Amino acid sequence: MNYRLVGLLLLVLSLLPAVGCDKATPVAPNGAILTISANPSKIGLTGRSTITVVGRKPDGNALNPGTEVRLSTDKGTLDASILQVDSRGEATTTFHGDGRSGDAKITAMTGGGMTMATTTIQVGETSTTKPTVLVTASPNSIPVEGSSTITVIARNSDGSPVSEGQVVILTTTLGSFTDSRPKTLADGTATTTLNAGKQAGTAEITAIVGSSDAAKTQITIRDAATDLSIQANPSTVPSTGGTITLTAFVANSLGQAVQGAPVTFSSERGTLETTGVVFTDTTGVATNKLTVTQSQLTNVVFFDATAKTPSGTGTLITRSVRINVE
Repeated sequence: MNYRLVGLLLLVLSLLPAVGCDKATPVAPNGAILTISANPSKIGLTGRSTITVVGRKPDGNALNPGTEVRLSTDKGTLDASILQVDSRGEATTTFHGDGRSGDAKITAMTGGGMTMATTTIQVGETSTTKPTVLVTASPNSIPVEGSSTITVIARNSDGSPVSEGQVVILTTTLGSFTDSRPKTLADGTATTTLNAGKQAGTAEITAIVGSSDAAKTQITIRDAATDLSIQANPSTVPSTGGTITLTAFVANSLGQAVQGAPVTFSSERGTLETTGVVFTDTTGVATNKLTVTQSQLTNVVFFDATAKTPSGTGTLITRSVRINVE
């Protein structure tokens, strides 16, 4: 028998268990300390942040390399939920936003949950950090095929202007913009023009800058006036005076009533009840009352009352009615 060979075989067999056993994973001792941080601590809705965990023994030395740290989050995702610290007691992974806004709480645990640390990442903007936007239209009432200047003012949460070059997203329910994506100037403002087109109605303008809430304003687009008529009732008054109702009717090119058209009345004699603009109602009618006295009608056989309204091109349409005096 080759005793030397047998001895060698026995030696090899005795070593096999030792070679096949995994080394036990280190466990954090009681009193261990964890710290956790996120860089950056504020990200976009689908942004990312590096999570760093540092573990220390009660004496301040690093946890043994390989000590497990378990991570969890109540929002978003982590590249790894089980980490092992290195020789410095550190471990890192990456957090990803999942499109939900709000605070994401990241929790790190070790030592069977006996040691814990948390940090928070702000995902998206909050009501206290998002920019604010104001949008205005001048004028806010225009005829069809008219135009209005749209001004957007964007401010950071501290009231300072947003940075130059920020894109403003504009939408409208009627008409179109010369530029629906204007950029802010150094003072945080941006302007464009709304062209009304041929459809009357109410244009609702919406403006958004970055993560701001939507700001809105409205523009009344008036049907274009192409025709105007005026009537007087009664059309004849006694020389002693009286009250006359003046009625104006405003129509478009199809003969349809134009609502909201501004009509200005005037008269060679008497006093008007309304001296300013009178707007047409849903039937295209605007009315005014004219009062004449005996002294205003002395030696008068007739006089004229007039109504005026702007056309779609901006020129004035003028019509008169003759009132006789008996």
